[in-house]
Amino acid sequence: MRYGLLIGLSLCASLLSACSQQPSFLGTWKIERVESAPWVEPGTAPDTSTAALYVGKAVVFEAARIDGPALLACTNPKYTFEEVPAEGLFQGNLAGPNVDAAAADASARKLGFTQPVHSMMTGCEHDIAFHQRDGTHAAFALDNMIFWMVRQP
Repeated sequence: MRYGLLIGLSLCASLLSACSQQPSFLGTWKIERVESAPWVEPGTAPDTSTAALYVGKAVVFEAARIDGPALLACTNPKYTFEEVPAEGLFQGNLAGPNVDAAAADASARKLGFTQPVHSMMTGCEHDIAFHQRDGTHAAFALDNMIFWMVRQP
């Protein structure tokens, strides 16, 4: 009986540990800056009217909702997580129309990403993919701009 109790307690502890591990995107992030996406014409400036709707704003990822500006807000997200290669970042735009994996890899490295990239899709009406550069920085693309976010304490 004692052996069975120990196994049961160990199993419960393992399950609680697994259930308490949250996806690394949950929490509050601040959109700190925007830049033109690498796939647009060189020298093209970000659209300041769109950028103003996002830069400086907070995005809060919770299990049952996303609070944030405009197209990022969502109730009842259906999060999925993937390890994405460079050619899959930003809906495949880094790879270009010819799906150039080497060019995508070079662009991803220039943006500071290492392969593969931990990414989250929200499953919301506007299914925006968020790509983590590291534990405190992530990015998403919108209207040919890349918005950079930093995790808040």
